[in-house]
Amino acid sequence: MRRTVDVTQEFHLGFEDALTPERRSDEHDLIEETARSFVGRDVLPRMEALESGDVAVLKALYRKAGELGLIGVDLPEKYGGLELDLLSSLLVSETLGETAGFGVSINIHSGVALHPILYFGDEAQRSSYLPRLAAGEVIASYALTEPDAGSDALHGKTSARLDEARKCYVLSGQKQWISNARVAGVFVVFAQLAGRGMTAFVVDRDRPGVSVGKEENKVGIHASPTASLILDDVEVPASALLGARGHGHRIALSVLNLARHKMALYALGQTRRAIRIAAAYAKERRQFGVPIASFGMIREKLGYMAARYFVARSAAYRTAGELAPGKKRALDLAFRSDLEPEEKVRSVASALSSCIAACSLNKVLATEVQAFVIDEAVQIHGGYGYMEDYEIARMYRDARITRIFEGTNEINRLAIVRDLISSRAREASACSSSAASPGGSASLAAALPAGRLRATLEGAEQVLRAMKKGFDTVVEAAVAREGARLVDEQPLVRRLADAHMWMYALESALVRVALAADGRGVARDLGAEFAAVAWADAVRHGVTPLLEAARHVGVKLDGLDYPDEIGQLQAIAEYVLDKVR
Repeated sequence: MRRTVDVTQEFHLGFEDALTPERRSDEHDLIEETARSFVGRDVLPRMEALESGDVAVLKALYRKAGELGLIGVDLPEKYGGLELDLLSSLLVSETLGETAGFGVSINIHSGVALHPILYFGDEAQRSSYLPRLAAGEVIASYALTEPDAGSDALHGKTSARLDEARKCYVLSGQKQWISNARVAGVFVVFAQLAGRGMTAFVVDRDRPGVSVGKEENKVGIHASPTASLILDDVEVPASALLGARGHGHRIALSVLNLARHKMALYALGQTRRAIRIAAAYAKERRQFGVPIASFGMIREKLGYMAARYFVARSAAYRTAGELAPGKKRALDLAFRSDLEPEEKVRSVASALSSCIAACSLNKVLATEVQAFVIDEAVQIHGGYGYMEDYEIARMYRDARITRIFEGTNEINRLAIVRDLISSRAREASACSSSAASPGGSASLAAALPAGRLRATLEGAEQVLRAMKKGFDTVVEAAVAREGARLVDEQPLVRRLADAHMWMYALESALVRVALAADGRGVARDLGAEFAAVAWADAVRHGVTPLLEAARHVGVKLDGLDYPDEIGQLQAIAEYVLDKVR
């Protein structure tokens, strides 16, 4: 029977409501196994063809994914989806992430390109496009970025003008670094509509004037096509307008919010695969007459890799649960026929933007953990890790982009703090600010029996409470000192964002461990070890920037400490090595 822990104002969701990977059934195992089989039998054996740009193979894999229901896992059945639950969708997204470049392509297709039509399209648009996208018959692309508008994408120059006599819009301009451009049959395009501002359109590839530039010569993700999109006086019917005129910025930003969380799941898939590859290699590779897995420093690397994956995964699944009510409300609003287009776009976008800071911090945390883990996996391979014959070398190239697209990690750090400040100003208790609340005195550890796990959670929670209290003190002082200019003080913002991110991450890991104490899986088997390393990492990566920010704004913080983690890392490494065959 699952343990229930009391709820207090300290946490946005009650402990017992938090979504974790352990809340799974046999049905969840089945859909995850379907995704794993697709990855192992269909995608990875064809990676060489995908890397070389074989469009026929890419399209065939899309159709196979569609047949298996992997594209439309949580899409309504009426549009060709399986309409499965949230956990099923998370497990599939993370597993598809293991396919690197192909994972990027299908992530864009099923997320940031499909979501504008699902949430902001009218019934005719949804019925026309979504079944074909879910089946993998048509590949979709999201066209926002321009040569002179990257992070500042809302100020792009692509134009749209209304031709009232012909009842059409005419689009002109160029989009850059567009994923799936070479294979897409439909594009979600954002353009500046004369007199109204940014507006979104659904543009079919076969429209006269639509063309695609040459394939970009990228460092990595070669299995994901990337090219520019050129619009040369492209005429689209009035029915191609998405949402409402002048509201494209709301559509773009709200779906990017979801995309950032989805990117975290993709990065976690890559991270998990890198850990497995590194552990297997460490067990096979012998130096000085013994497997290198027996060396303390190699084991410590594996311990850190697995522990940070555990923490980042805990945060991503928790945020998914916090996002769910907003996504459901957005879909309910999207299906209403009594709302004016402008009101519908505003309402749907607001519902999808309920967890801005949490989505951004997950994108940052997961992609930076991915970078750390894959870098360490290369190091475990030694010189072989730098050879293209080894999969980890490709993963190393592919990993670099995740800290750049869906908003650079610097832009996302700004988004975290901007949303937190806005939440404080509104005196709103939202999931995006839950980790910053000073809260009450209830304890996760209090519900556990005496022992090492309880003692570890008590120590970690004490530090977490001190971090929360210190964070509020620093933010209050920073707002008083800088006012509205705070978000322009970027060195300070970076430290506040990192402190908030690691508070949220630590809290998520502790909640997951407590919920799994009498359950199953790694969160139960190594709960105390993971909690200890999460505690130490939160101090290392969260307390240090918090103390730096405190000094910058002239306040002093007390009560922050962290445990010895050396023994915990060795225990985690032993578990990883035992599980990898």
